This record gives sequence, C-alpha cells and structure tokens, in this order.
Amino acid sequence: MTVEQPKLSSKTRWLIIGIVVVVIAVVATLAVVLVQPPTPPAAPSGPNVTIWNGTFCNGTSDCDFVPNLKTVAVNTTITWTNSGGMTHTVTTCDSNHSVPQCPGMDAAGMESLDSIVQGGSSYSHTFTAPGTYYYYCKPHPWMQGEIVVQ
Repeated sequence: MTVEQPKLSSKTRWLIIGIVVVVIAVVATLAVVLVQPPTPPAAPSGPNVTIWNGTFCNGTSDCDFVPNLKTVAVNTTITWTNSGGMTHTVTTCDSNHSVPQCPGMDAAGMESLDSIVQGGSSYSHTFTAPGTYYYYCKPHPWMQGEIVVQ
C-alpha cells in the first residue's frame, strides 16, 4: 500500500515563498543594523565632522554629528563624512526650511547648507562669511550641529 503525498496548491506555494522572502529580508536587515557602531566615534581631526549612526538612530545616543560644535576661521572648508549606512542631511536651520526642531537656532541670511549625504559619502562646504551656522538632519531632527566661523 502506497501513501500518496498531498499536493500543495499554487496559493500555498506562493504563501511559503513569500514567508521565506520576508524572513530573509528581516535577517539581512538585522545583519546590517548590528554592524553599526554602538557609540559615537572620536571627533575627526581638522575641519571635519563625522555623521554616525548606531543601531537604530532614534536619538542622539544612537546617531549624531561628531563634533556637533566646531569653530573655524573664514574660508575654511568643513567636510561631513557619513560613516554609517543610513542617509542623513546637513540642512541649515533657517526660514527656508520648516524647522520647529531648531528653536532659537536660526541661521537665516547666512550661507545655506542643504545636502543629502548617503552612507559612506561626504559633503563639503567652504564658509566665506563669519557667523554661527546652525544645521540639522531632516530625517533625524534631533541631530543638530553648529559651526562658528570667526
């Protein structure tokens, strides 16, 4: 006597394939997230800022600008380097950007910063006028920084 194996319906096969794809995606995402640095890196030398993100980037303990306060001379070029895998921005706190997250930090009328910095890439800006430039990250508004140009 032979026992016949029940056949899977097409709908059941697609459901199983979908579940496998979701599991693979979750495991891959966790692998990427877990390799992010858990603590901020040391401040880079020279006129540079590191954009870092830890495991989840849900507060300044998980992602930020390092250092978040930099004092430089006029005509200095600052380079922001994104050391993580998430996309961040360097965006001026001014009236051109709706930024309730930058209360009292208005760099209106000064040189504007507005750049998307993908993971592993950099953005540079040369400051040609003295003043205090406040900036933040659009997707992560708690990430805020300040450049004082003397």
